[in-house]
Amino acid sequence: MDKYKVIGLLGEGSFGRVYKAKKNSDGNFVAFKVISKRGRLSKELKGLRRECEIQRFLHHPNIIQMLDSFETENELVVITEFADKELNAILGKEQYLPENRVQTIVWDLVSALYYLHSHRVLHRDLKPQNILLDSSNCAKLCDFGFARNMSTGTHVLTSIKGTPLYMAPELIEEQPYDHNVDLWSLGCIIYELLVGKPPFRTTSILHLIRLIRHEPIQWPTFISENCISFLKGLLQKNPSERLSWPEILNHPFVEGHILICDDAPSMALTRPMSANTLQAKEQQRKEHVMQKNNSHSSRVYRHNVAKSNRSNNKSSKNSNTSNANQSFDGKGLTTDHKEPSKVDDQHVAHTSLEENVLSSSDKASVNNNADGKGGLELNLQHSSDEEKELQTKLLRISIHEESHPIENEEWIVFLQRTIMEVMNGELTTLMQCNLANIVVSPLRNRNASPKVLQYVANIFSLPFVVRNSMENSLETIQKVYLDVKLIPNLVYGSKLLTKRRPTNSSNDSTPTPKNTPVPYAIDTTKSVSDLSGDDLQALEHIYGLICYLVYSDDQFLYQFCDALMILNVYVLIHKLLSLNKKRIKIVNDIIAILTQVLRKTPENYELVNRVILCASLTTDEYLNFINLLRSSNSLLRERTCRFIMSLVKYDKKSFEVIWNEKMKETLEALVYDSMENVRNAAELCLEEINT
Repeated sequence: MDKYKVIGLLGEGSFGRVYKAKKNSDGNFVAFKVISKRGRLSKELKGLRRECEIQRFLHHPNIIQMLDSFETENELVVITEFADKELNAILGKEQYLPENRVQTIVWDLVSALYYLHSHRVLHRDLKPQNILLDSSNCAKLCDFGFARNMSTGTHVLTSIKGTPLYMAPELIEEQPYDHNVDLWSLGCIIYELLVGKPPFRTTSILHLIRLIRHEPIQWPTFISENCISFLKGLLQKNPSERLSWPEILNHPFVEGHILICDDAPSMALTRPMSANTLQAKEQQRKEHVMQKNNSHSSRVYRHNVAKSNRSNNKSSKNSNTSNANQSFDGKGLTTDHKEPSKVDDQHVAHTSLEENVLSSSDKASVNNNADGKGGLELNLQHSSDEEKELQTKLLRISIHEESHPIENEEWIVFLQRTIMEVMNGELTTLMQCNLANIVVSPLRNRNASPKVLQYVANIFSLPFVVRNSMENSLETIQKVYLDVKLIPNLVYGSKLLTKRRPTNSSNDSTPTPKNTPVPYAIDTTKSVSDLSGDDLQALEHIYGLICYLVYSDDQFLYQFCDALMILNVYVLIHKLLSLNKKRIKIVNDIIAILTQVLRKTPENYELVNRVILCASLTTDEYLNFINLLRSSNSLLRERTCRFIMSLVKYDKKSFEVIWNEKMKETLEALVYDSMENVRNAAELCLEEINT
């Protein structure tokens, strides 16, 4: 730090802060990028170090040169050459540039890209924001956070990186890809420099994806033939039809102006492939596609096996168990000594779900996979049947946390627009897995704002609220929700939303106490008092949707049980149940969910046990049922009675732990409650306790 004098702040974001500084030895300006380690997972820090390693060995006049890097206890610092202008800022001011000025920028960008591909490096996030201009107007590539160095034996990649406006069709379609994705992005940038907007532009991210995949590009008519020919060669939707590097270098739009270094390795991506290499590349592509298809088939197979096993387990229960189920009517939980119908179950939380979605939709109408795997805190004991069960469930819930920066304001605009599209009958987003997966993705991103998560839940809730035009599509939509693992992703989103940030760079997983059949929850969640209004609003929408889904189809319930175990969210659910004075709807929904777990999958009683008793690990306090039974909300009083009754039926041990004279007196008082539903529920609960 003594080598530099910091002059001022240039900018900041989720990545950290960038300062302008002066080198004491020669007075040259440098850029000082300071990235805090606090709150970052070790996987994320590993990615930042990889970015430094890639950039350290890149030496080209059109690539921002990394001069130095070092780490302190709390920060990672990267020092690079200084370039004082951003191409994105120039575009914002001038809107578009004349062709002759664009051409000189293109020469620089093609030179930089040729150098990268010669060294088998893919940038994967080319966009105007990642292009700087120095005092001589020389364009330079920067930000190698998504860059990937392809080994000589690797010919295609599959992990999705990049910014949607500049993302190639093969990335959108989740197909294996190679360096051609950078050429597409380069074409998008050139188009935007000339026209003032990208080739595909819309306020809906799902509409954008449909445009990229299917719509023809509107070519400008005011540019030269050489320029339009170059653009068309880069912006071919089929990557095999894009200009190859030899064709690019010999194209009249850039020929003779590309700066080529002489240190390219023998296996450069810029050189034509031999017949053997082409064959190996095609084989890798086929293997990736086959692996993806097999993965899907395997999920379907496991899904069907699980369904069959659960059906067998249910049929083996005695008649008392099969007749002990409770169902919802329009007002809340009611007792029914017959197996509840699907129609009855679908009534649960419909009114509150409708309130959530429509309130957000009103606002919307006014405002118009990482390379590394992570995200699951899985604490297992070795050599046990429980471990095998958890491993099986883990296969069904493969969620990879994303930690890259997210443009929350842009996402909110996209999601609001998508809500309006769905309400107007455009259901493609909800009926195709690849599109639904894109909407799901913020639930896995630790940088997504509560507002973004709320709107995600709103979109997926719409089919159950705006039924007039969606009734015939509900079955397909629900199947998509199962395929994209919506329930586990919603639970995971709530976990990230309430997660206490670690104070160091290590992962925040903690060893599980030994000899526990189900992993105990380690308390890494915020306290209830630390949750903001936006946090609570998002949680209300998330658990309202989960509640509706687990009553609409048993497969959603099974996914919830799996998520509860794998994601280890017992403490989180327990804490949310203490919100009865702040957000009573969240408590109502979670009580209903846990009741459904007991009544439909009594074999999962231990999951509920962990939720209601997990606080004993730290505070020796159990869930305060007295407060729930004495709530001013009649629905919560009723549902708590139903839940206690289910505990008596299916988890006698947990009931005996929480049962006391005070609870007995409270239940007896509820027999005289002013609300008939509460009176009936209290009577049935006491009757079950006394049998």
